[in-house]
Amino acid sequence: MNEKDVLGKFVNVGGSVGIIVGLPDDENIPEDHYAIWYGQVSDTVLGRPRVRTVPTEYCEFINEIDYYH
Repeated sequence: MNEKDVLGKFVNVGGSVGIIVGLPDDENIPEDHYAIWYGQVSDTVLGRPRVRTVPTEYCEFINEIDYYH
């Protein structure tokens, strides 16, 4: 899979589900890491998403999603 194609994909990291929002070439993201958003927002800036950098090897892609209305 092309690295740019992983943006927006759901991943499982140690039992927590998140979405890939940044790649290793992006600012503030170390080599061999993805930026993952787990639905958290900043404690200091209202409405700013809080993302965690995670080694790519810890990320398991989720291929099936349950939808509901």
